[in-house]
Amino acid sequence: MLKIFLKMKEQYIKTEMEYPANFWMMLFSGVLTRILGMAAPFVIYSNLPDIAGWKKDEIYLILSFLFIAEGLCSVLFQGIWEMPGMVFDGKFDCILSRPISPLFQVLSYGMGLQGISVFLTGAVCLPVFLKRIGAFHIAGAAVSLFLIVCGTLLCMSVYLLGNSVVFWFDAGGRTTVPYAMSSIGQYAKYPVEIYPRAMQIVLLFLVPYAFIGVIPVEILRGALSWEWCLAPAAVSVCFFLLARAVFYRGIRRYESVGM
Repeated sequence: MLKIFLKMKEQYIKTEMEYPANFWMMLFSGVLTRILGMAAPFVIYSNLPDIAGWKKDEIYLILSFLFIAEGLCSVLFQGIWEMPGMVFDGKFDCILSRPISPLFQVLSYGMGLQGISVFLTGAVCLPVFLKRIGAFHIAGAAVSLFLIVCGTLLCMSVYLLGNSVVFWFDAGGRTTVPYAMSSIGQYAKYPVEIYPRAMQIVLLFLVPYAFIGVIPVEILRGALSWEWCLAPAAVSVCFFLLARAVFYRGIRRYESVGM
């Protein structure tokens, strides 16, 4: 299965490389948007010494984890965002007619070019800011890698859960639920302590983006013990199982073209 998955991604890259100018423009735009996004903490910290006890380098480390997770999801699992279009165009019929897992097919479908540059931006920034907070060592690197895997799985699960609601909508392929969930997740670029209690609950339990960036940095900066590494793992696995269940429950409602 892994071999098939990687082979499909290879073919998508070859397809996109037929238009080199578009390929490099997408990569450049991905880097540029993330660099501009990192300018906001710079401006804030030019006027404030810290935010709820968090230093600038720690905020940048949160962004690094988020960039890596979002970039990997875009490169590896872009098909999730194509699912609403497939459902309402009837292309999902092809998914169901093949003798292979529908979820596997959706995850392996397509590739987001900007995700490559987003991932690379995060991958370059991560060791820099790990070093600046004093967590650039073997244990810190190993924990970071583990938390990246958990964060990527969680990010993918949130996308899958949000897009799976399309099976319950008849709106010409348009549903704002996944975009709303993704937008809420953007608030996790900053420590959850700065938000009202209701928003903290949302970022920790309903759209748990805090487990992608904030909680990992809490662990790496020593505010939480190493045992807390189990929390992102547990949340990511639970959310994946939930998203998978909703996805397959939605398939049972699928009525082909004209639903």
